[in-house]
Amino acid sequence: MDLPWLKSLIFWIIVVVVIFAIFQCTQKSEDNKSASTLMYERLYQCSRDLSAKNPTALKSIQAQIRPDMKQKELMQLINQCRQVNPLATQTTYIKAIQSIK
Repeated sequence: MDLPWLKSLIFWIIVVVVIFAIFQCTQKSEDNKSASTLMYERLYQCSRDLSAKNPTALKSIQAQIRPDMKQKELMQLINQCRQVNPLATQTTYIKAIQSIK
């Protein structure tokens, strides 16, 4: 019994599983890289206003931050900060940039 559709189905399942496995490995590898200076800058920009808005969140971030953090860990701190201090709109940032003298 010749079933070409079954062979094709098995082939595509294997291809999808391999691609998914490669993606997962790449993602884990990226998460374990050291955080860049730009990520620390983003956290600083978010947290500099927290002393007035939510000093408890600021103290929590200050207690967790270290110089040797991984990208995943620093992203968690940035997300924690963004929950308390959400981003402004694009228009707000554009106007702020244009008003710099």
